[in-house]
Amino acid sequence: MKMDRIIEELMLLAGLRSVQVEMEPIAMAAMLADVKQRLTLMIRQYHAEVVWPDFSMWPEALGHGPWVEEVWANYLSNAIKYGGRPPRVELGATPVPFLPASGGNREGADIRFWVRDNGPGLSPDEQARLFTPFERIDQTRATGHGLGLSIVRRIVEKMGGQVSIESDGVPGHGSTFSFTLPTTE
Repeated sequence: MKMDRIIEELMLLAGLRSVQVEMEPIAMAAMLADVKQRLTLMIRQYHAEVVWPDFSMWPEALGHGPWVEEVWANYLSNAIKYGGRPPRVELGATPVPFLPASGGNREGADIRFWVRDNGPGLSPDEQARLFTPFERIDQTRATGHGLGLSIVRRIVEKMGGQVSIESDGVPGHGSTFSFTLPTTE
């Protein structure tokens, strides 16, 4: 069973290179409600406090719905698993201006979606290794195979966005994981 899951994740990671998807407007509020429902048991199990901003205030973005849902689910489940005890997780969205020098050729702006936890934080070295396949930073609490964040990065980049991590490495200050997507405007 464990080997099947690893093979499945590796096939997904490899397959993302050749897959072409149509970018469509995503109603982020509805998607987050689905992700919240999907993770209800985990939230209860860890006694996590998840701060969900008013769903009516979430901006729409362009992306491939099933992939974006997986990004949210991965970021949220990691924040719960590796956050503080008990975990406190905040979600948000911030508009960012599009910079042509960043490698694109489209007009408009991006939205930076983020998940902030209250965990131990990550050192610069840990941050540099984080989106690499088979890397698991916290070996004492690691439960996966180290492929989740590398898949997230590949998915987001395939949709024209970027992933990032911000952390000062101070226990309790946590980390903020984010990804960008183009706006629908």
